[in-house]
Amino acid sequence: MQIQLPIKPRPRGARRKSIAEIERARDEDRSPVSHGYVKSFDGTKIFYSLEGKGPPLIFCYGLVCSSLHWTYQVDHFQKDYQAVWFDYRGHHNSETPKDLKSLTLENIAKDMGILLDELEIKEAVFLGHSMGVNTVLEFYRQQPHRVKAMVLANGTAKPPLETLFRNNAFQAGFKILKKLHEKSPELVQLFWKLQKGNPVTRSIISLGGFNPHLTPAEDIELYVDQVTEMDPSILIRLIENYDAYDATAWLHRVQVPTLILAGERDNVIPLEQQELMNQLIAGSQLSVVPHGSHCPQMDLPDLVNLRIEGFLRTLGYLPASLSSASAPSPTTESANPPTGKRPGPGRAKRV
Repeated sequence: MQIQLPIKPRPRGARRKSIAEIERARDEDRSPVSHGYVKSFDGTKIFYSLEGKGPPLIFCYGLVCSSLHWTYQVDHFQKDYQAVWFDYRGHHNSETPKDLKSLTLENIAKDMGILLDELEIKEAVFLGHSMGVNTVLEFYRQQPHRVKAMVLANGTAKPPLETLFRNNAFQAGFKILKKLHEKSPELVQLFWKLQKGNPVTRSIISLGGFNPHLTPAEDIELYVDQVTEMDPSILIRLIENYDAYDATAWLHRVQVPTLILAGERDNVIPLEQQELMNQLIAGSQLSVVPHGSHCPQMDLPDLVNLRIEGFLRTLGYLPASLSSASAPSPTTESANPPTGKRPGPGRAKRV
């Protein structure tokens, strides 16, 4: 089957810009954008996009999410870096694998490794949000030599349903959903699609996953549309695998600089889970975004971009346009210095 490249592979964020910013954008040369497909180990075609030139940054989004969740970071960093993102198997522009049992974090990480081979990227900084944190961690477990550093936003190293919304009720709810899908997948799929126009569903997602006072309503609307358009069998299979993933036993072996981002008001994956990762990954830095939800990179993108940018500078991971002399010396508030030494656990810092 021949796959056509999408005309608009990455949805634009809805955050409004000033007239002056729009005029400046018109005058600036847009960084090069290219996209394509790579065939993975089982023949599944994986969609990818490259935006900009420079040191590579690999963006990984969350469970049945999309590049929308990193769009403000890609827009910002593609000016000086090569921003790379890809759609997971079964998501959006990528193919759904013939065997849904292959929808695992392990295989998504393998897909990413094959993509980096195709792009001839030997080493990069990896950024993961929510389930994307586990994707990045699993890739590090498989190929640690290719990971320069990690930015882990609003994730958990433990099975997520144990603490989702600070209780374990979703474990029982997921079991019911799975049984219903096994008995009548068509009925579950119909119910799923009907949620697209359901104002109650939109309100729950808005209040649960975002800060509606900060994230543009258009972004939230677009996300709900993307979720309801996805086959629920993909969601069910991934949740099952995601909830079985536990990295706590080996996080102490991580030896690369790691920035852990957290939303102060994350209702999905509580702040305590990011604090736990900070304790387990020696030398990691925890940065708490005030008023941030489960998606602080969409709530307060400029603030999050500044925090990531500062982290990259402490690594000396600079674009060619900047002299290495401009990188600040590591301080007590910085992430692991790139010397290979491993100081004690970092302290939470509110940015």
